[in-house]
Amino acid sequence: MKKFFLSLFAAGALFSTFAQEHVFDEVALGLDGFASSLEKTLPNAAVQQNVYADAWIGKFFPSAPPHFGFGAEFGVAKFDLSPLKDVAGIFGISAIPKTFIFPTFTANARLGGVILPFDLGLSFMYIDLSKLRLVDGIGVNYFNVGGDFRWAIFKGEGAFPKLSVGSGFYYTKGGFSFEKDGFDTSLDYSVKTAFFSAQISKKFIFFTPYAGFRGIFSDSDIKWNWKVTSELADASKYNGTHSASEKKSSGFFGSFMPQVFGGFGLDISMMALNFGASWDFKNSIWAADVSVRFQL
Repeated sequence: MKKFFLSLFAAGALFSTFAQEHVFDEVALGLDGFASSLEKTLPNAAVQQNVYADAWIGKFFPSAPPHFGFGAEFGVAKFDLSPLKDVAGIFGISAIPKTFIFPTFTANARLGGVILPFDLGLSFMYIDLSKLRLVDGIGVNYFNVGGDFRWAIFKGEGAFPKLSVGSGFYYTKGGFSFEKDGFDTSLDYSVKTAFFSAQISKKFIFFTPYAGFRGIFSDSDIKWNWKVTSELADASKYNGTHSASEKKSSGFFGSFMPQVFGGFGLDISMMALNFGASWDFKNSIWAADVSVRFQL
């Protein structure tokens, strides 16, 4: 009988160890998937900023008037939360949605070229939504800065459209968190995004439709962690597992994100409105933006 209880105790300890290791694997797998989702969403959101309908805005000098613009832009991008939802589901938490609409709000400017047919764009954003819960339990903070360079192949003279090619770089840093019902997870990230682009546009009086393509590369450093209360851990089937953390990185050429984009602009005196959208057809990530700016 003594041997029987010792064997039972050993089997129970072994099962407990296995269960704990199993939940660590499940949670790590889910949060790695969450990090991968973020690695795809952030670059798509970053490059869909400071979008001008004109494929080239013209020269700053020599030009009368000089061509430049500045304003603000609001954007959104699809963010897949299903990996995080799966992690929370291990502990019986079902409040996380499968998809989150990731918001961006930027101040930006664009300056026409000097002598040569190019323009330069700059964009900046900082937003902290960690206190303002857009979705119950979810907090977001986001910093982004960067810019792009475009060179006019065709200047839109006569009946010809404007056509430009370009490249750009954005640096993004921030965090994402979820806290509810004893489950607490957070993810901190920094992402460097580089891209090349081609854009075509044609102006009809005050209406300018446009379309283009971007090839996106990104380099990311992400750290995630999670923890649950003792009561929640003890009540779950993975008794005794309370917390874990991990770091992961990816190189610039680890993944390539092809993106098509398009929209239209409206010129109203010296004001310009722009409505645009993009689609990463490899990862099924859409983004959209609307902007208002002063532009000459």
